[in-house]
Amino acid sequence: MPHTTSGTVRKKWILILCAWTMVGLLFAAQGIVVEKVQGAHVNWVIEGALELVWWYVWAAYTPLVMGLAKRFPLTGPRVVLHIAIHTITSLTMAPVASVTQYFLSLGLLRFVFHITGTDVLHFLSPFGVGVLFMSFTGLLTYWLVVGLYQSMHFYQVAMERQTIAAQLETQLSHAELENLKSQLHPHFLFNSLHTIGILMQEDVDAAGHLLVSLGDLLRMALAQRENEITLQSELEFVGKYLEIEQTRFHDRLKVHMDIPPDLLGVYVPSLALQPLVENAIKHGISVDSTAGRLEIAAKLHNGRVRLCVRDDGPGPAPGSLLRFGVGLTNVRSRLKQLYGDEASLELTGGDGRGCEAIITIPLRNSH
Repeated sequence: MPHTTSGTVRKKWILILCAWTMVGLLFAAQGIVVEKVQGAHVNWVIEGALELVWWYVWAAYTPLVMGLAKRFPLTGPRVVLHIAIHTITSLTMAPVASVTQYFLSLGLLRFVFHITGTDVLHFLSPFGVGVLFMSFTGLLTYWLVVGLYQSMHFYQVAMERQTIAAQLETQLSHAELENLKSQLHPHFLFNSLHTIGILMQEDVDAAGHLLVSLGDLLRMALAQRENEITLQSELEFVGKYLEIEQTRFHDRLKVHMDIPPDLLGVYVPSLALQPLVENAIKHGISVDSTAGRLEIAAKLHNGRVRLCVRDDGPGPAPGSLLRFGVGLTNVRSRLKQLYGDEASLELTGGDGRGCEAIITIPLRNSH
């Protein structure tokens, strides 16, 4: 921790020196251009050295000014008092800094005169005029540093608030997803127990086997803590569910899957296909003794993944409005939470028979 603090302080001082060096060089360039335009003789080295001496004095004062800006911010209920404190401090600090600048500059010029014998003392104004001019500049500099610190502080606070808001939004979205997902378990459990209850009157042994399968299925459902899993994992879960339903329907339920192997690794919402399959069996196959074909397909379409579940039941009556039950409404809400407008769930009637549910989601591979 001490090493980190030392590194932070060093970085802070480097930034301060770089900033004031740029300011000094800009003022030196401006002075040189003005003197050139006026036709005066220009000593580039002396001009640059004097400017850097002046601004490096303010570089030394900068941490103190920023500390005062932090201690007495120009916001809040005591802003008037803080402005008064900064006013008094700036009126005191600016002349002190100016006297320091003057004598450092004088020392620099005398050193150059001693070494080179060149008369460079004329670069410095008389003490009174020089200190008065530099005090005025120092006054502006003090308030500039205070204003800059306030701007940086406001920006940092805004960024922190934005980060916190994004984190809260993510947590809220995650909580909503977990809530929607948790609703699937009792819904699915109720329908499965209903199926077993019916079978208990027909085949007790088969009903007992279903209870064991249901236990395995619930363990898989509870183990799925992620909101997205691979299509292969989702199909394994659906396969367990279909084992239960095939026990109930015996040989009547025929499942046909059309899943390209290269799509098994794409991410899909967990527990998304099971409600579609359950809906097809409950409202399609189970209501018509002649129905029994269930198709599950996946394919790429315009760079997105389409998951389709189709049954050959009687389908909706002509002109009737297809309605989403609890399971499909839940799936649609989860798609909205996970992908926004990039995902959809459509429910349409087949070609004169059956019903088709299609999930479209963005393509995301697990590799």
